[in-house]
Amino acid sequence: MGKLDNQQIVEKIEKIVAPVLDEMNLSLVDVEYMQDGGYWYVRIYVENLNGEITLEDCATISGKIDEDIDKLIEQRFFLEVSSPGIERPLKKIEDFIRFKGEKVKISLKHKIEENKNFEGIIVECQEDIISLEITEDNILKIPFSEIRKANLVYEFDEF
Repeated sequence: MGKLDNQQIVEKIEKIVAPVLDEMNLSLVDVEYMQDGGYWYVRIYVENLNGEITLEDCATISGKIDEDIDKLIEQRFFLEVSSPGIERPLKKIEDFIRFKGEKVKISLKHKIEENKNFEGIIVECQEDIISLEITEDNILKIPFSEIRKANLVYEFDEF
């Protein structure tokens, strides 16, 4: 077996993590395998659809998957398991459906209306089209396949 590329490693990590999360009734948001400042990191973002993720949850997951991921990756790495935070990435079409009505920042693969970056409210998700309200009279229809990156936008309440 030749060397795995980063994407293949991420896919294998997802397969290792899935059964652990299923048994804990948690959901996988994202897996990152990347080099940062000379060190390699495996970052696993999980959420509890019915509440909060605790530090205990993260420690339990880490303990159950650590050995299997060790066998997968040759170089030394840091394993981090955490919740995705308030500016959570949206990866799957289900994420867009779930966060309908929320403000998001979207980065596209190709330009639409001379732009690759948009911020707006998710108003609708039909099939693979996300409708994003940019302004009151401008609703942009974005094919899901065109989305390179998307995150929720957290807005602080003004007093």
